[in-house]
Parts: sequence; structure tokens; C-alpha cells
Amino acid sequence: MSTNYYKIENVGVVKFTRRKNSKRITMRVKPNGEISVNYPWLTSTKQVADFVIKNTGWIKKQQKTISEKKTLYNVGDTIELLNSCIKIQQVEKTEMIAYPVHQSYVVDVPAQLDPDSERVQNFISKVVVEACRVEAKIYLPSRLLELACEHNFNYNKLFLKNLKSRWGSCSSLGNINLNVHLMRLPGHLIDYIILHELAHTVEANHGAGFWALLDKVTNGNAKKLDKEVKKYNLIIT
Repeated sequence: MSTNYYKIENVGVVKFTRRKNSKRITMRVKPNGEISVNYPWLTSTKQVADFVIKNTGWIKKQQKTISEKKTLYNVGDTIELLNSCIKIQQVEKTEMIAYPVHQSYVVDVPAQLDPDSERVQNFISKVVVEACRVEAKIYLPSRLLELACEHNFNYNKLFLKNLKSRWGSCSSLGNINLNVHLMRLPGHLIDYIILHELAHTVEANHGAGFWALLDKVTNGNAKKLDKEVKKYNLIIT
């Protein structure tokens, strides 16, 4: 194996790796934006350079996709839940695992794995969802009942779900769905979402009557709280 770096106009620095077992030229744009090309032993560097130049459009498209990609979870992050947290750390281990520590959680990511990879991100995502679900089952039913009693709302049933596009919903039957990811919001915003859905048991749409009712139960802060919640929407997108 032989590796060299070449600067190609309109592309940038490209890593050329000549391999005896390679049967054709292959190219990859890594998560960090680096362009890496593997090529057969008898292929000339000019042929490889021509291949790269020919595929400049593809390279730019891949780099744009990577730059726009949002890594949800990073090594070193601490994901705060209402009553616990999840710490993500990179360790010299061979297995990716999650485990409880003092009523919180730790996720160990092996050093040889790319933290941005789909495998790692999916694993962490599942841990976060399950941690939120455990906490939501303990907290949300009682908090919903408290707020409903305090403000004279009536609802039918509560369902806790891992929703992807909303914090909650209320059906025409008075059933309330709450997103388990609510446990990642500050307490006052959790209350706001619950009150928002309880208000829908009286006012089905988002008309003037709905906002007047929501203002009444949030001390006139409905619009302010609604705007604040939107800052957290990336959590569920």
C-alpha cells in the first residue's frame, strides 16, 4: 500500500492510496470532508486525477450533504433530562454499551468507532428515547392530572409516544398524546405543552378562543412560551 496527497484544482487536497488488491478506482468523501481515493497498483496517478476531476460534481454534492448534516449527539455531550442526564463518552472498549450510574446514564462509544456514524447515532438515539420513556412514565401522568385539576380541565386517556414532529396532541375524544422527549425540556415548558393540549379539550383549533384560554392558564404568557418551545424543536426533527 502506498499513500500520497495531491492538490487538485477546484477540488482541494485528495488522499491517493494505491492498493494491490484494488480492482478499480473507488472514491469516498469522509464525514470530516476528506476526499479519499483507492486505486489499483498499475493505475497511474494521472488516471486517478482524471477520475477525481471527472467526478467533481459528485464530490461537491457529497461535501454539501455532510456540511448540512446535523449530528444529534457528540462525544462529551451531557443530555439533560428533567430528573436525570445521559453522558456520552469515548472509551478504549470494543463494545458500545449504555448503563445506569447514580440515577443517570452513561453511553460508552468505542474509540475505534466514528461517533458521527449511523450505527453510533442510532444507538445513542435509542438510549435517549428509552431514558425519556422511563422518566416520562413516572412524571407526566401525575403532572397532567395536577394541571387538569388545577385549571378545571377534563381529559379521557393519556398516551406517551416517541413522536417525530410534535410535542403533543389531543384527539376529538379528549385523549392526550404526549411526546416522551418532553423530559428534555425545562419544567415550565413541559407544563406549557400539557396546558396547550388540555386547552384543546375545550377549543379544538388554534383560533382566538384557544389562545385566550391558554393565556388565561399561563398568566398571559401563551405566545411567549410557544415561541420559547420552538427553540427546542430540533430535538424531535
